[in-house]
Parts: sequence; C-alpha cells; structure tokens
Amino acid sequence: MKTSSLTALSCAVALGVSLSPGGLDAAASGPWQYRLIEGSTLTDDCFCGRPAIQQPLRGSFQLRRLDENPLFTRYTVEDIAFRAGTAPGPLYQVTGHGTYQVGGEVAVSQEMILELQIDDGFTNRWCVLTNLSPAVNRLWPMLEISLDQSNKTVIQFYDLDLKAAPFREIWFSTAGGLTSGNWSPPTNAVSGGDLLSETGRIVKRNTDLTPGLGIMPMVPDLGLDAVDVLPAGEIAFSAEQDIVSETLGMLYHGDLLSNRGRVVWRNAELIRPFSPEPPAPDVGLDAVHVRDDGEVWFSTETDIFSEALGVTVRRGDLLSSSGRIIKLNEELLARFQPADPKKDYGLDALYVWPSDEIWFSVETGFAGSDFDSYLAGDLLSDQGYVVYRNLELTGAFAPLEDLADFGLDALFVVADVAPTAPAPRIVSFMVGPKTGTVSIRWEGQGRAFQLEAAAEVLGPWLPLGPITPDLSLGWTPPPDRPLQSFFRLRQW
Repeated sequence: MKTSSLTALSCAVALGVSLSPGGLDAAASGPWQYRLIEGSTLTDDCFCGRPAIQQPLRGSFQLRRLDENPLFTRYTVEDIAFRAGTAPGPLYQVTGHGTYQVGGEVAVSQEMILELQIDDGFTNRWCVLTNLSPAVNRLWPMLEISLDQSNKTVIQFYDLDLKAAPFREIWFSTAGGLTSGNWSPPTNAVSGGDLLSETGRIVKRNTDLTPGLGIMPMVPDLGLDAVDVLPAGEIAFSAEQDIVSETLGMLYHGDLLSNRGRVVWRNAELIRPFSPEPPAPDVGLDAVHVRDDGEVWFSTETDIFSEALGVTVRRGDLLSSSGRIIKLNEELLARFQPADPKKDYGLDALYVWPSDEIWFSVETGFAGSDFDSYLAGDLLSDQGYVVYRNLELTGAFAPLEDLADFGLDALFVVADVAPTAPAPRIVSFMVGPKTGTVSIRWEGQGRAFQLEAAAEVLGPWLPLGPITPDLSLGWTPPPDRPLQSFFRLRQW
C-alpha cells in the first residue's frame, strides 16, 4: 500500500483546499489493516463451573512495523476493534492495543501481547492476553494465533483465537444474483454480473463495465465470470455469453475484456501455448489473475487435451498463459482432503497473494474426509482453510432469498500487501463556484484508490468515499465543513 506524497495545492475559492505534504510508505512505517476471517473465536470462561461460552469473533486491527534485526521483526498492534455474540445472548466489544514479534534463528516463531478492554454488556474488564505456543502455522502475512488471558479472575477470563488476513475489502460476483434487503426495488436487484464488496455495496454494476465495448444495442447484463483489477484501476473481466461488438468484432465469453473498451487477451491467445487438440476458438474463462509481469493465471470452463503437454488439462486446473499448469485441481484442494480426491471440482474465482498463497472458489461443492462440507460459494485457501463462508461474504447485503449459497464467480482483494506503485498524480482539481462541489481527477498505477480529507494537516483523516478503481471523485462538502480542508490520496 502507498499513502501518496502529493504536491500542495490551494484554491482561493469558497472552499480552501490543500493536498497534504509528506506521506507514508506502508512497507516502512505505515500500518497494514488486518481483518479477522473464518475460525476466529472468543471464549468466555470461568473457574466457577459454568459452561464456557464460545462465539465467532470478527473485526479488524492494524499492524505497524516498529523495527527489525537479522532475527526478528517487531510490530505494534493498533486500533483493535473486535465484536462477538448475537442477541439475546451476550454481546462482546473488544478494543485495545499490543505488540507482535515474528522471526527466529532456527525456526520461525511468533509472540503477541495484547492489552484489551472486553465489554460483555455487564462488565468491562482490562485483560492482558499472550500466546502460549510460538508456532507459526500460516504463511506470512497471514496470521493465526491463540491467546490466553494472563490476569485471570475466578469469575471470568477470556481466550481468543485470531485468524487474520491483511486486506481492506474483497470484491466479488455471485453466480446467480440476489435481492438485497437493504434497498427498495428496483435498486435492490443485484445481478450475477455486478461487482460487489463484502462491505455491502456495489463496486460496479455490470452496465458500468460494458459501455466502451461497442455493443449495440446494449444488453442489460453480460454476467461476470472472472475479474482482476489492473494498474490504473482498469477492470479486466470475462462475460458469460458471446456477443458482437461494432468496434471489436466477435467477443467470446472466454475473452478477457476491459471496462475501458479493449480486449486484454483473446481466449484463443491464452490457450494457444497448450496446443489444444482439436483446436478450439474458445474454452471459456472461469478464473483469472494477471501477474505484475503480464503472465496470466487462469482456468477454463471445459477440459482440453494439450498436445504440447500430452495430457488432458481440466477445467479446475490453474493454468498459465506461458503454457504451464501452475497447480492441478487436486493440488489446490489437497489440504482439505476431499472425500473423492481425484474428482475435478472446477475453479471459479481466483486471487494470488505475493507469497503465492491462492484464494479461490470451486464450481462444485465437496465434502472433506473429516465430513466438513465446502460449498461452491465459499472462499478457500490452498493452505487448507476457509477464508469466508459464502453466507458471511454476502451477509452485508441482507439477501431476501433463503439460500445456503449464492456462488462465487469472480474475486479481487484490495490488500495492503500488494507491491507499492509509484505515487499517483493529481491532474485536475476544480471547485464549483456555486455548488462548492470539489471535482478531483488523478493518474496512478494503483489498482484501487481512496481520497481522504482533514480539517488539519495532521488529521484526523476521513474517507470522502469508498475504495474505488476510478480515477476521479466528486464531493460536496457539508455546510459545517471548515473553510480550509486538506486532501490526500491513497492507493493499493
């Protein structure tokens, strides 16, 4: 992540504005935001004999690097905001701070100490929690750690199991759409072609992705089978149907298209290094991830026989545009121990972390050998854990449909761990003389952006809008806004 260093700018109009001087490189000193994921729990226990109460735990914290030496890296844990419990039972609010250290000479180990206020609605206790085991079980920068309260009392003490990943938002599409209980018709209709955020908002309607493709007459929805966000916020995606473009010719459902009106990759170009036999103009595109060097990792909708490799390439295998099989479907799922390990369960959505850990969804749900079930819409890791169950991923939309699974067809993660891009540049800044609306346009090589404002140069900084792939923002300040505001632009 990069908090950009921008040239100061002021306008002698009704609203004075400035862009903040300075900036923070997250790799050096800025915080990474972590979100708790599936498997995080709070346990409320005592020595009094009552049953322990265990609740799913969700929320966020920030990790800021303090220092490092050849053996260890130390961090502060800041802005802890966790919650657990559902009415009519106890509702827990957890706040606080702490430290975290990871490293080692022979084996990697970790140590976390948290000072927390835990409010269960009846008591608000100051608790110190530390980890009993130094074992590191997940690839950095993922975190998994169990914490035990050191200042226990007879009547109440807590344990926390934290499983966390460093991301701001998850953008995705569902297989068949849903009806949100948050809005009134017709705006509450969410299609399978819309790009959504797990925070409960629509990042882009499908009709926002397609206008530049020269499709006439315009169709209401082309679907959304695969997605990635490229530098400068360009959205690359595949559709669910073939269609004719007046400017680009025939567009196949396996082509990788751009919301800026171009074909990023033809499906035939992606599969050509595999020398499919018999030759096929299009085998679909179910998942996609474009690497920083331009190599494309993807999956197809149908099996093909690769004459170049001498094997059948299956729809659930992770492929490379260079003609390699990155991972077989059974390798992606191996740590889940499927009851039928040789079956191909498909590969519907994909995100690859810089560590090469892979988050994905399958096309067909499966049962593990331990009798756990994994649905087609669940977000999984190739390291063998569930990131989000589908109903939690879609829960912020309050779907009206009584379904256990809405599918997961496309995936992009706004993550603080992405490679740092050069600082963006403001190219246009205007304030409407009558309305006071601030219109800002910028250029940058980030995948996603967020504009923030503050009344003072030292903050506090507040977002003016959600995280977006767009390169512009229009903002109307509230009447009580100070005459001078400072702005800064963040990118991921």
